[in-house]
Amino acid sequence: MQEPSSVPPKPKSPRKIAFCITDLDNGGAERALLQLVTRLDRTRWTPRVYCLSKPGELVAEFEQHGIEVKCRTRSRRFDPTIISWLTKDLREFEPDIIQGFLFHGNIASRLAGARAKIPIKIAGHRVAERGRRWHLKIDRLTSRWVDHHVCVSQGVADFITQQLSLDPQHVSVIPNGVTETTSSSTTLSDQTHSIRAEFQLAPETLIVLAAGRLHPQKGFSDLLNAFRIVRDNHSGFHLLIAGEGPQKQELETQIRDLKLEDCVTLIGYRSDLSTLMQQVDLFVLSSLWEGMPNVVLQAMECGLPVVTTEVEGVPDVIESNLHGVVVPIGAVPELAAACTEILSDPKLAEQLGRNAQNHVREHFTWAKTASMYEHLYECLISDQMYNNAR
Repeated sequence: MQEPSSVPPKPKSPRKIAFCITDLDNGGAERALLQLVTRLDRTRWTPRVYCLSKPGELVAEFEQHGIEVKCRTRSRRFDPTIISWLTKDLREFEPDIIQGFLFHGNIASRLAGARAKIPIKIAGHRVAERGRRWHLKIDRLTSRWVDHHVCVSQGVADFITQQLSLDPQHVSVIPNGVTETTSSSTTLSDQTHSIRAEFQLAPETLIVLAAGRLHPQKGFSDLLNAFRIVRDNHSGFHLLIAGEGPQKQELETQIRDLKLEDCVTLIGYRSDLSTLMQQVDLFVLSSLWEGMPNVVLQAMECGLPVVTTEVEGVPDVIESNLHGVVVPIGAVPELAAACTEILSDPKLAEQLGRNAQNHVREHFTWAKTASMYEHLYECLISDQMYNNAR
């Protein structure tokens, strides 16, 4: 993005800004929106959040921070009347900016924003959507109503710039972050829950954690094939895979076929990932595509060594063999070798974890992310004021 020579002065009253998201369940994108909106300078901005689904569990957290949330109460995630509903409310609210989050939030915000004549419409791209080509087609057809695109990583920016034929000056990269004060400082003696006791693991067992929706995107089939190789070289480990999804039965069958029942457990959805991360020895991401994997940032902030495929967002965060180990996407032998090396070398594991923690705490905080968004908003408003004055 080509920035203006100066940003506008602080307004006499806060500028209104609307955010539109598909739902407010407890997911990565939803949490990211919460982290952003609650950190905005309220002397400069008055935010309102629009949710296209029934109220999710994060609504209360927004409201605790004094942020108004308006939810669509119908059961369907997206129906034709949503655009009219959102347009009507936007005309009443009259924000300077509307920003979309997730696919449905992006489409609704640009269509309703255009009808309501919102001056600045921003699309938020959080993944290189390689699995749903029809999403890209609709994005392409409606991108004329978008003034600027924000991507969570350079990989996502490159992907959508090419796929949507965008001018790179209309695309910005603003990464996810970690919280400035987290439970990662909690010592194990302070914790009341032991995952070793929960899963009956011996004190000397090294615990490996993977987390994500049980979906082909996450590459868990590759992960299981890799850990069949790891088992041949290192017997003292146990792999925990946290998450639910459509691939659960297929993965359970694969675990049985590979005879990994004694060293791999699918543990279902967990809301206590931070607690788990404080008690494990290695985190692994085996995804085939991503945007900016929050779980990798979270693991790094907890001081864990990380082995990850080279998906979108990872090169922005990890220099391989310094902050973690990065392997090619789908490369099962390389994934197995990296995990085996770290499990076999405690000094290497400790050094990678320490480097990762220092790196994200210095460069990837939600406070910095919010500051980058505020600067972008101010630049876009300044550009608009300049263009209107011409």
